Amino acid sequence: TQSTWVRGERRSVVEDDMRSLMFGDYMNPDGDIDERVYEEIVEIEEFNKISEHQLDEYNQVNKAKMNLVIFRYVLEHLSRISRILKQPGGNALLVGVGGSGRQSLTRLAGFMSGFNIFQPEITKQYGPVEWREDLKVVLKQAGAVGKPTILLVTDTQIKYESFLEDIDNLLNTGEVPNLYAPDEKQDVLETVRPAALLAAGDKNAEFSPLALFNFFVNQVKEKLHIVIAFSPIGDAFRNRMRQFPSLINCCTIDWFQAWPVDALERVANKFLENVEIEDEERGEIVTLCKYFHTSASDLSEKFLNELGRHNYVTPTSYLELIGSFKKLLHLKQEEVMKAKRRYIVGLEKLAFASTQVAEMQVELEELKPQLVITADENAKMFVVIETESVEVEAKSQLVAKEEAIVNEQAAEAQALKSECEADLAEAIPALEAALAALDTLKPADISIVKSMKNPPHGVKLVMESVCVMQEIKPDRIPDPSGSGKKIEDYWGPSKKLLGDMNFLASLRTYDKDNIPIPVMKKIRTEYISNTEFVPEKVAKASSAAEGLCRWVRAMEIYDRVAKVVAPKKLKLAEAELMLSQATSQLNAKRAELAAI
Repeated sequence: TQSTWVRGERRSVVEDDMRSLMFGDYMNPDGDIDERVYEEIVEIEEFNKISEHQLDEYNQVNKAKMNLVIFRYVLEHLSRISRILKQPGGNALLVGVGGSGRQSLTRLAGFMSGFNIFQPEITKQYGPVEWREDLKVVLKQAGAVGKPTILLVTDTQIKYESFLEDIDNLLNTGEVPNLYAPDEKQDVLETVRPAALLAAGDKNAEFSPLALFNFFVNQVKEKLHIVIAFSPIGDAFRNRMRQFPSLINCCTIDWFQAWPVDALERVANKFLENVEIEDEERGEIVTLCKYFHTSASDLSEKFLNELGRHNYVTPTSYLELIGSFKKLLHLKQEEVMKAKRRYIVGLEKLAFASTQVAEMQVELEELKPQLVITADENAKMFVVIETESVEVEAKSQLVAKEEAIVNEQAAEAQALKSECEADLAEAIPALEAALAALDTLKPADISIVKSMKNPPHGVKLVMESVCVMQEIKPDRIPDPSGSGKKIEDYWGPSKKLLGDMNFLASLRTYDKDNIPIPVMKKIRTEYISNTEFVPEKVAKASSAAEGLCRWVRAMEIYDRVAKVVAPKKLKLAEAELMLSQATSQLNAKRAELAAI
C-alpha cells in the first residue's frame, strides 16, 4: 500500500479514512439554505452535534417524534441521503432490512435541507384512485408551487404494482400519463403560469399550454425527490428491479448494511443510559447485548450454509433485545424494591414496638407499688362483695316473691276491669242510640205533642214514663167515666214539662248513675213490661214520642247494668289501690336492691 498525505500526516489510507470522508452543506444549519457551502466534513464529532441538534428541533415541531441514536453509521447514511437530495432531480433507492433507519434518516435529511416530506398513509381502503390523488398533491407541490418535496415510499406501501409503474414513469419522464382530467390539467397550467413568467423574466410573455406543461414537468424533475425504501429479503425486490429498471438507472442506491460493532455499542449505551444500574454493570450489559446480536448473526449465517434457509437478524431484533432486557430489569427492580420497602416497614414497626415495650416496662415498674396497694384493696373488696352477695341474694328472693304477688294482683285487677267493660258494653250502645234519638228531636216536634188536646194512648204512656223519670207528680182529676173518684193524670204536668225550654237538655244531662230505686221499679213494673211501650208502636203516633220512648228504655238498661257493674267498680278501685301500694313497695325494695 502506497503512503500519502492524510489529514496532515503521511501514512497509508485505511478503511476508516474512507468512511470519514464526507461532504455536505449541512454544517451551517442557521444559514440560508440557498447560501450554504458544500464542503468537506473535517470534524465528525461536530457533524454529530449538529445532527443531534437538528433531531431535537425536528421532534419539537413534529407530533411523530423520532427516537434516533446518532452514531457514525447513521452519520454516513445521513450524509449520503443529504447529498442525493441536494442534487436536482436526485432520487434514492435505500436498500436495507427493517429497523435499519431508512425512513427516519430520510425524514431527518429532508428536515435539515428544508424539504417537504410526503408519505402515503396506507389504509384498508387505499387503492389506485387514492394513490393517484396523492400523486396529484405531490406533483402540484413540487411542479406548480416549486417547493422541494420528498416522496417517501416503502415496499410495504406498494399495495399494487401499478404504484411502481407510476413511480417508474416519474423517474423516467417526470410525469404520470393520463394522471389529470382536462379541467384538472388546466388548473395546473394556471397555477404554474406565474412561475414560468418569473423564470422567463418577462411578465408579458405568452406560453402555449404545451410549453407550460413542459415547464411543469421540468419543475417536477428538478424539485421532486423520490426516495424508495426496499428490503432485500425475498423475491419481490429482485423481481421489481427486473421489471422496473428505472429504480436502478434513475436512483442512487444506498445499501444499509448490518450495523457495525461501534454502532451496536452506541445504540446499547443510548438506550441503557437512563437505566438505574452502576456504570460498570452497564458496560458489561452492553458487551452482552453486542455478543447476543453478533452470535445470533453468526449462527444465522451457519444455518444458511448448512440448511440453505434464511434467518434474518435485523436492527429491530437488537432494539427488541435491549427493550426486553430493560422491561425484565424494571420488573425485577420493582420486585426487589417492593421486598425492600416491606422489610423497611417491618423494621420500623419492630423498632416502634420495641420503643413502646420499653416505655410500658418503665410504666410497669412505676406502677408496681400501686399495684400492690390495689391488690390489697381488691382482696378486701372481694370479702365485702361476698358478704353483700349473700344479702343481695336474700333481698333478691324477697323482691322476686313480692313481684310475683304484685303481678298476680295486677292480673286480678285487669280481669275485673275487663269484666266491667264487657258489662258496660251492653248498655253503652243503647244509651248512645237514645242520645242520638234526642238529637233528632226538633222544637217543632215537641210543640206538636204539646198542642195535642186529646193525645193518643202511646203518647200519653211515653210522657207518663218521662214524668216518672223526672219525679214529677201527677194531677188528681175527676174520673171522666163518672165514678165520682179522682184519678192520677200526667198529661197536665207533661204539657208543662214539654213547655220547658230546657226539656231536651235536662234529658241529655240526666244523672243516669243515681236513678232512685222507686222510680226505676215503677218504670220496670208499669212501662217496660207494657207491650204498648215499644218505640216502633209509639212511632205511629208521634216521632217525638218514639225518641222519648227510646231514651226511657235506654235509661232502664243502663240502670240495670250499672247496678251490676257498680260493686265490681268498687272492687276494681280497691284492687287498683292495693296494686298501686304494692307496686310502690316493690319499687322501693328494687331501689334498695340496686343500691346494694
